[in-house]
Amino acid sequence: HRFDMNLKVGHFEKKGGTLRLFSNCSSTIYLILMTGKHMKSTFRILFLARWELEKIDKVPLCARITIDGEKVKFSLKSEVSSNIWDPKSGRAKGQTKEALQLNRYHDSIKGQMIMHYHSLSEANEVVTASMMRGAFLGTNIKSNTLLTVFEEFNDRQEKLIGIDLAQSTFNKYDLTYRRLKEFLKVKIRKNDILLCQVDRNFVMDFEAYLKIEYKLDTNSSEKLMRIFKRITTMCFKNGQMPKDPSCDHKLKKVKKDRGYLTKAELESIIDYKPDNKRLEKVRDIFLFCRFTGYDYSTTAALTDKDLVADDDGALWIDTHRIKTKTAAKVKLLDIPLSIIKKYERKRDSIFLLPVMSNAKYNLYLKEIASICGIEKNVTSHLARHTNYLTELRVL
Repeated sequence: HRFDMNLKVGHFEKKGGTLRLFSNCSSTIYLILMTGKHMKSTFRILFLARWELEKIDKVPLCARITIDGEKVKFSLKSEVSSNIWDPKSGRAKGQTKEALQLNRYHDSIKGQMIMHYHSLSEANEVVTASMMRGAFLGTNIKSNTLLTVFEEFNDRQEKLIGIDLAQSTFNKYDLTYRRLKEFLKVKIRKNDILLCQVDRNFVMDFEAYLKIEYKLDTNSSEKLMRIFKRITTMCFKNGQMPKDPSCDHKLKKVKKDRGYLTKAELESIIDYKPDNKRLEKVRDIFLFCRFTGYDYSTTAALTDKDLVADDDGALWIDTHRIKTKTAAKVKLLDIPLSIIKKYERKRDSIFLLPVMSNAKYNLYLKEIASICGIEKNVTSHLARHTNYLTELRVL
């Protein structure tokens, strides 16, 4: 930023290690925030005549606010005689009553702007030109910062849980938001960042942060980065960003063989007799998923309403998968049927089975695998894959 050396009035003020320089020249007001020797932000106000709207020797006036390159205009709801307006100084010429009143009005606006900037900078890490205009006009302006937009997005998504959004999906949105907030604080050293400051380097740095600090592999980081990309794409389509910084950043996903349990490994889990209720529940849920083909979230959501009987009296589960919403009707074989009956009298909720959180479920599955001598990464997904591949081997 270039500083005008012809400033008529100026003073310094130091607060909390930050040096603020307020200066006022005839046409503009500058507010430059500095920390040490590094300039942090510039704020400028210009008063302009809208000559294209001139009528009968009167021209309407507007103000233009510029903060770090972002510019916004708003009407001052005032006008001035064309012959006394000086475009260079942005003030009325002469000592007439009209000129003196208008110049005092503009000086008052400058003072209000400094006060609004003080208030906003105390409450926000960044202050935008749109925020300044909104503060002066007393209107609510949509925030133009990354975390605020992300938080608003998550608030909307949270209301959709159970309607067309699974809790597990929302948890990923929330996790991505928290990781992004940490990244800004630790690496960028800011509480938030303007959308216009988010570029391709920011995207790549955030992805690297996830992989390095949280030891995420390619697929795990891809899930969070895809959510982050959804936010930047939304902002671009809403006109809040000039370009989508994630557009040219290709997300990689490695195809993995989830594996399966052999017949012997599956039988070892069936024959396993846990010495505590915690592992017993986990084993039963795993076997239920294996013999029905249902995923974790669908199994956790099953209720009595999903049980139906056919003409022969055989019980079926008639439901829809939580994630894909596709129909999933499965006949209950002996093992899953016995598991449902086992917990029928012990229920303390409307759900068929006592399914715990996915994190605990997968943690306890690994404990069971270790006890059974299975040297594989046993997860909830493995039950469904074992369901199909084991049948092929049995046949």
